[in-house]
Amino acid sequence: MLAFLLFNWGGYRLLYNRLEIRSEEKLQAELDQDLFDEAALLHIKVPVSLPYTNSSPVYEKVTGQIEIKGVSYTFVKRRFYMDSMELLCIPNAEKTGIRSARDQFFRLANDFVENGTSKKNSSSHPHTAKFSVQDFTEDHFFSWQFSCGTADKIQRAIVHACLGGDYTKLQDHPPQV
Repeated sequence: MLAFLLFNWGGYRLLYNRLEIRSEEKLQAELDQDLFDEAALLHIKVPVSLPYTNSSPVYEKVTGQIEIKGVSYTFVKRRFYMDSMELLCIPNAEKTGIRSARDQFFRLANDFVENGTSKKNSSSHPHTAKFSVQDFTEDHFFSWQFSCGTADKIQRAIVHACLGGDYTKLQDHPPQV
């Protein structure tokens, strides 16, 4: 029971991270031996404006990764050509599958809402409450107590409290020159 609890607290994260690292190492070993399909490569062209760059028509091996729209790609080759950097990438389908399984497991394990429906009865928690620090402190900034006064006095008290001065004394007509 203790092993299950420890696995639930963080063991599955370690397991998924280890599986991702193993899939990256496996793909990198295949790339080092040039065991990949040239037709499966994705071509990315990025404009670069660096001084003193050498334009090269030949690709060189490079390591790295990028994620585009949830799909993980591993860099295979790159070259600086004219005013841009061109990268050839291969999709890492195994790593993308592991991440997808990890995200789905986290959603199910943490009981998040899936497909617009909830597993729990919606009437079990019908209200949502938001609390702030002021809800639990005694010194509220505005605490009003009005007793026997006209609406004009109350309005002047509110303006005086909010603006820090009595700006309600307005002249009826502009001064005569």
